[in-house]
Amino acid sequence: MPERKGRFEWVNPLSRVALIATLVLLAAALAMGIAQLTAVIVGGAYWTDAALWAWALGILLVLALTAWIFIAYGFVRTAVSGETGLTTLNDQIGRLETLLADQANTIRQVADLLTLSEQAKTLLYHDREVEAIREMIHQMLVRQDYNAAEQLICSVEQRPAYAQEAVKLREEVASTQRASMDERIDLAIQRVEEIIAKHDWARAGREAARLRQAFPTNNKVAALPAQIDAARARHKRDLLQTYGEAVRKNDVDASIDLLKELDGYLTPQEAAALQDSARGVFRAKLHNLGIQFAIRVTESQWAEAIAVGEEIIQGYPNSRMAHEVRAKMDQLRVNANKPANSQ
Repeated sequence: MPERKGRFEWVNPLSRVALIATLVLLAAALAMGIAQLTAVIVGGAYWTDAALWAWALGILLVLALTAWIFIAYGFVRTAVSGETGLTTLNDQIGRLETLLADQANTIRQVADLLTLSEQAKTLLYHDREVEAIREMIHQMLVRQDYNAAEQLICSVEQRPAYAQEAVKLREEVASTQRASMDERIDLAIQRVEEIIAKHDWARAGREAARLRQAFPTNNKVAALPAQIDAARARHKRDLLQTYGEAVRKNDVDASIDLLKELDGYLTPQEAAALQDSARGVFRAKLHNLGIQFAIRVTESQWAEAIAVGEEIIQGYPNSRMAHEVRAKMDQLRVNANKPANSQ
């Protein structure tokens, strides 16, 4: 991300103009003093010792002022550079805090997964496994390796949760075998377009690369990378437009969801341009959570207050509100565990 300018960066050009103007004035004063001395000497006039000393002190004062002006200019530049550096450091610390919060959330998710049973894990990752199996089958169809595809389907079919998916895959293999070469290419391109519609750009790129290797001279296949790039650019543009509308409508939750989705699309320059807007959105979200927390506590809805408090602590761990909420969580849990008739 490019380095941000500090709030007082405007002082640099102003101090430069002031330095030049002051030096011009001092140079003019020095020139006038030298011209006066020259006129006196040429005219043969007589200077008293006091006048001579006054002139010499004036010249020394001009030279001393010149030196101090350069020193002051150096102090100004140093101060502005330090403020700019602190601003950049603050941004970097903010991004580091966000990254650490994301990592903490990931660690919590991993810990939760470790406590799940094997059956629960199978159900959780079922869709991902199905997509991976489909991708392997499509790769075999591109190579026209129907025996390998059938063997994979047979192994999948043995698992009860995948029996229905095996039927669909077997029908797809049979349809591909019956099709002509052009029809096979069209079917493969159609599969890539279906992946594009799901916005799975990495997988679409892999499928397109495999097709390009299998059919290097086909124009439709050759056009797939450009088609994927264009679709990705359109989706990115739509996300930015939808985000702008959500911000204008003050729809904080939708804005945050869109920011998370946009994270994988933005260049560093684009991310820097959205930085101020994103900060406003997250501040608004924190403000809303704070109001919800206060309402739940006031109405003695301890379980709901704890849930909102945990969201504040996890989402904004270094905020002042998170520190205040964290200090109240133990008492909230005590209140939540009390019998209803004792509260």
